[in-house]
Amino acid sequence: MTLLVGLAPGRKGHAALHLGAMLARASQENVLLATVVAEPWPPNIAGGDLEYLAYQDDIARQSLAEAKDALEADGLTVESLSRRAPSVASGLLSIVAERHVDMVALGSSSSSILGRVMLGGVAERVLHGSSLPVAVAPRGYFAPAARVTRVSVAVGRADQDGGLVGRAAVIADALFSALRLVCFAVRPGAAAVTVQPDVEDRVADEWRHQLESDLADSLGGRGSEPADAGAPAVARRVRVKLGVGPTWSEALQDIPWSDADVLVVGTSSGPLSRFFLGSHAVKIIRNSPVPVILLPRHDDRDAPAVKRST
Repeated sequence: MTLLVGLAPGRKGHAALHLGAMLARASQENVLLATVVAEPWPPNIAGGDLEYLAYQDDIARQSLAEAKDALEADGLTVESLSRRAPSVASGLLSIVAERHVDMVALGSSSSSILGRVMLGGVAERVLHGSSLPVAVAPRGYFAPAARVTRVSVAVGRADQDGGLVGRAAVIADALFSALRLVCFAVRPGAAAVTVQPDVEDRVADEWRHQLESDLADSLGGRGSEPADAGAPAVARRVRVKLGVGPTWSEALQDIPWSDADVLVVGTSSGPLSRFFLGSHAVKIIRNSPVPVILLPRHDDRDAPAVKRST
């Protein structure tokens, strides 16, 4: 896979760089670092824009040089480029259209809570303007882990569409990482004493067992052993975890996370299905303690999300 890391000049781009480095160390594939200088519109008729753009170009080149040196010191193959465009998002989308990019890594909105993920305008436009997975780092993200070792995929409860899990398995395979299913039950009374708490526990257990069955179906029966040479190598290591809590934040924290985790969340503009969380996706994204990979819905659900070179 080729990973496009969109850098904001200066320290604002560090979160995306740390996430990109962790993903690239796992996949051992090429990294394309990019900065986009947005051209003011309408142009300044007095020519004042030229000095401003030249200054922004210098900052962008300096940021790219520092980031490139840092990644190359890890033995990664890195290319860098800077360009001007009407907007940062349009510039990144033009790079996606021109180059063989498999995933885009970006930082969170500057208005996000520190340590949490929130989509900014650039991430939303890139997500809506392409069919690629978009990885988003929490605000202020620093990657103490050398590489990704586990890919968790958030699943819902509606119908039996297993496309998201299969495509997440391809991502896990490309990152040489284990695959885990996570699901969340937000119960406002979970922290209070109930008359029959064992009833709620049985419901949660039934949900977990049903998800395990759906997992086996979505991976084509490869829950324990890959069926063929093209099957995701991580399929045999799949686990299912259920997080329960009175709020979304506590439900996500109910599941153990590590510094080497990323969370895959499916996006969809259509009806809800088991593996596309719809309106719940925003709540999961904003409460995730780890970087999030947003996976757009494809009409061909068997199409691979990313490719790993051989």
